[in-house]
Amino acid sequence: MTLNPFKPFSSYLKPYRKQIALGLTLLVGSQLASTAIPIFLQWAVDVAQTGYEASQAGNTIAVETALNEVIYYAVYIVLLAILSMLLQMGMRWALNSMARYVEYDMRAAYFDHLLRLPPSFYNHMPTGDLMARATNDIQAIRMFLAFGVRMIVTAALAFPLSLVVMATIDWKLAIYAILPMPLLALVMNRVAAKINVGFRDIQEQFSTISARIQENLAGIRVVKAFVRREQEIGVFKHLNEDYLQKNKVLINVQSLFYPFMFLISGASLLIVLWIGGGEIIRDEMTLGEFVAFNAYLTRLVFPMITLGWMIDRYQRGVASMKRINAVLETKPEITNIPEAKKDVDIKGHIEFRHLHFDYDKTPILNDINLVIPAGSTLAVVGRVGAGKTTLANLIPRMIEPAKGDLLIDGIPIRTIDLSTLRAAIGFVPQDTFLFSDTIFENVAMGIENATPTEVSTASEISQLSKDLSDFPDGFDTMMGERGVTLSGGQKQRAALARAVIRNPKILILDDAMASVDTHTEDEILDGLRKLMADRTTIIIAHRISTVKDADHIIVLDEGRIVEQGTHDTLIHLNGIYTEMYQQQQMRDELGEM
Repeated sequence: MTLNPFKPFSSYLKPYRKQIALGLTLLVGSQLASTAIPIFLQWAVDVAQTGYEASQAGNTIAVETALNEVIYYAVYIVLLAILSMLLQMGMRWALNSMARYVEYDMRAAYFDHLLRLPPSFYNHMPTGDLMARATNDIQAIRMFLAFGVRMIVTAALAFPLSLVVMATIDWKLAIYAILPMPLLALVMNRVAAKINVGFRDIQEQFSTISARIQENLAGIRVVKAFVRREQEIGVFKHLNEDYLQKNKVLINVQSLFYPFMFLISGASLLIVLWIGGGEIIRDEMTLGEFVAFNAYLTRLVFPMITLGWMIDRYQRGVASMKRINAVLETKPEITNIPEAKKDVDIKGHIEFRHLHFDYDKTPILNDINLVIPAGSTLAVVGRVGAGKTTLANLIPRMIEPAKGDLLIDGIPIRTIDLSTLRAAIGFVPQDTFLFSDTIFENVAMGIENATPTEVSTASEISQLSKDLSDFPDGFDTMMGERGVTLSGGQKQRAALARAVIRNPKILILDDAMASVDTHTEDEILDGLRKLMADRTTIIIAHRISTVKDADHIIVLDEGRIVEQGTHDTLIHLNGIYTEMYQQQQMRDELGEM
């Protein structure tokens, strides 16, 4: 362990310095009280020995006096034991509650940081791994802070206090008693490194297992549909076997370390019994001194025995803290600049100026120049991979352009506070996500304290309300994970209602009606027209029927705007838009046959 074993956790311990100080003060008091007990025990034994000798000589007065003194010392021992117990109870309350608060703060900070990280972070970080860090790793840190802190301080107090009193009783015997201990320090140094590496490997494997379980549960329908049950069981069995083997490695280290510590402590006891026993026989030490010396040696040995557990917990805590910090030290790519403005009344005039976007050095958008007047409707169409979703994600700053400018109402979006910017935008992403909650709560999460009337109105616009009769409890119907109990069209309409209820100045619909039939699509668009009349709307779609009434349509191809204009203008260009329109007409005609 380092000179300051609490340094890795210091930032989380600072708010609880008073509580820690209280706990440590109570711990010091408890140790002082318990350190005094063997002294009274020594006096009691010596007095009892004197009383025994007096009884052999027939001196009844001396026997009665000795008996009274023994009772007197016994009362002091009991009182000191009660005081030590009460102080320890207070100490445990202070330090254990501190550890729970730190766990709370750490988990809250971890979750808050996860929500600040960009979507690109989650492209390479498995969900199961992040969940394992939020549970297993933070629990390991809490275990060290709850028990390791008091063990370290107890050892730091008990060892010198006991050693000093032992030296006052018999300094030569005290030196003999601690002779085996330097060997323990050498072994501890070697073992600590192995525990750190071993536990880190265990936690990483646990994260891998968690990620695999999460993926299988999230994709259970795919697993069943492709009859992958046996294969997935085999993969999981292999991962579980690796986890078992990594635990065995750590168990092997611990199985050698703990017996070795008992061996060292046993060697110290053997030395004291051998040499101290000889001193009693030669009348160089009283029986009370020998009993007290052994009591202090036991107090000296106890920290040695718990040291192994302490090192184990510390190394687990440090390994877990490193894994937590690996996430916490990941800087969000998109943050507010110091001069970001909060008091901006966004109208919805959007302008792209020579904007470029790259993903892993691969160009996605090239030299985009586009003006979207406030209150107008822009439609974006194009082939798969043309950059349509990327264009939409730039507006709420889900991603940042490589170069070029994006302005809203003539203000560069980097100078608008993120909360202000995103509060003015209603976004229905391509990948619809619903939470494991009621339909009402999923729609209402778009705003704070939504009323039933607002939820109902938004649901009517998105045409979700017409399906309410299919739900057993209406808006109070609980949905499965990711809205699994709803159809694809119902999920998209719920997501659309969630965006509509915000009454945003800018509404972005990224293929938001791909899963609904054309009849429902027409009904949704009819409902949206009144809403879209006074706000900027960006519609990304593959179906021409969705975009044909837009004020302006752009066609993206390989990251560039290759065509733009109204529906009628683009039809007469005989380009990509015309080709898409004709292909869809042909499919519709074939579908009616």
